[in-house]
Amino acid sequence: MYRKQVIYMVSFYNVFMYPLEKMGINKARRELVPRAKKKILEIGSGTGANLKYYHFSEIQELTLSDNTISKPLLKLHNKDEELFDLVQLDVQELPFDDNTFDYIIHTLVFCSVTDVDKGLKEIKRVLKCDGELLFIEHVLPSKKPLKSVFSFVNPAWKKMASGCNLNRDYLKSLKKNNFEISYHKNFMNTAFVYGVAIPKPPQ
Repeated sequence: MYRKQVIYMVSFYNVFMYPLEKMGINKARRELVPRAKKKILEIGSGTGANLKYYHFSEIQELTLSDNTISKPLLKLHNKDEELFDLVQLDVQELPFDDNTFDYIIHTLVFCSVTDVDKGLKEIKRVLKCDGELLFIEHVLPSKKPLKSVFSFVNPAWKKMASGCNLNRDYLKSLKKNNFEISYHKNFMNTAFVYGVAIPKPPQ
């Protein structure tokens, strides 16, 4: 029964996300995820959409995390759970030592993080000083009239979508928390952004 529930969840989510994946998220995954190697933390693994893009021959350790994560999920992707470390966590309180990971990746996570600054501070803490943060997020569009529409509907959307926000400026948050954005690209009428950020050394 549990496996059937997982299959249903994955199927429903994948159907819901299919148009967005075709409009650019899939391309962003293909470009970003293969960069990750050595010791990796993926935050918000969800239905495992990133798994097929990793180059596993270059990975020493991959920690998959979410508020909930299941071993049957990996089996749906034909992955041996022995290859992964599965953890439940909150990005605002990461249970890892400082300077642990070579790469941290998150996709569509920070729209619903309660305290974005706290979450990014934790990522910076556990990311090695020469590591990379790889991200895909939806943000407040810069193009009008979408910007006004997203801002207007955000209060109602947030209530309906379990705390998801449509009006966040993720790039601004990265800069505020001492990350240097080495590359980024907006897509889908600037409502989504993906890219690479690196931690700035302490001043």
